[in-house]
Amino acid sequence: MTDSLISRRQLASAGGLAVAALGASVAAAQQAGQAAAPAGPEGLKSEFLMDLILETGGPGGGMVGARQIVPVIGGTFEGPKLRGKVMPPGGDWLVRVSDTVRWLDIRTLLLTDDDQRIYLTYRGVLYTPPGQPRYQRVLMMFETGSEKYAWLQQIVAVGVGYTIAQRVPYHVHQIL
Repeated sequence: MTDSLISRRQLASAGGLAVAALGASVAAAQQAGQAAAPAGPEGLKSEFLMDLILETGGPGGGMVGARQIVPVIGGTFEGPKLRGKVMPPGGDWLVRVSDTVRWLDIRTLLLTDDDQRIYLTYRGVLYTPPGQPRYQRVLMMFETGSEKYAWLQQIVAVGVGYTIAQRVPYHVHQIL
């Protein structure tokens, strides 16, 4: 062996010294009030996308085991970048998980005021704890052949349900 090579014992010893030095610098940083690890990403930021209000009901609904099929027969959507009508047919293939939890699975077609079609699908959770406000959150995905609205296929959108009698409404935000 030549002098330029080191033995396994020397390598292990050098590695142990490096780990000890790293540990000492992390401990010193923590004592000085500095973060030992790089900061994580900032909190989520969002921008209002639209209000979506679905009209449900009509023929075709009913229970299939734990699954309930609810037709979407119309509705509206409006925001700063898009507005229009919800077109039938559509539906919610929701699953009853427990007395207080439903998994939502909605598919419907949006028709913009400039006559562009956008397929909307979303999944989410509806939780109604006794004596507390309802929790309804969904993750929306969009598909379209429209160049004008192609940007919708590149975003994450989250809807927060609220209450309007005889309707299924959401405030929808784009996550930035």
